[in-house]
Amino acid sequence: MYLFSNKRLILILAFLFWLEISILPLFSIGRVKPDLIFVFLSFYAFQIDWKRLIPLAFVLGIVRDLLANSFFGLETASLIGGALFLQFFADQFYRDERWVQALGLFSFSWLTLILYAFFCFVTDGHPFNEPILMNTFFISLYTTGLGVLLFPLFTKWFKHALHVKQYELF
Repeated sequence: MYLFSNKRLILILAFLFWLEISILPLFSIGRVKPDLIFVFLSFYAFQIDWKRLIPLAFVLGIVRDLLANSFFGLETASLIGGALFLQFFADQFYRDERWVQALGLFSFSWLTLILYAFFCFVTDGHPFNEPILMNTFFISLYTTGLGVLLFPLFTKWFKHALHVKQYELF
């Protein structure tokens, strides 16, 4: 499959995982920390190829499950659920508007985090209450704020490196 044979994509994702594990905890506010994987998936859906978002979310979910300390499959299931919504969102709206990208990133990250909290409630019995919902809201807000700053940089750095070639039919 072409998506996973792209060496630049693999290097970019490895770098983002490294940043997420090592650098981003320094920028946390309480228990609220932005999520670069959400930003990258949203960027990929809006700027590169929304049709290949589900396989990418599946692979990133598996990697996050390997790095997480919870039931295996929770990250994958929540990322795929959010990616299904993001794929629909990116298909229905004009993808080049910054406010559409920011709204899509916020909606995607909040839905993914709510799905993860719900799956944790079902499997572990962790409470699914108002502080958890407020925490997911603030994480989504922080991720969206960072995403608004990173989208132009990602466009400059990654769009041409990861761009899917379009072929003329004439």
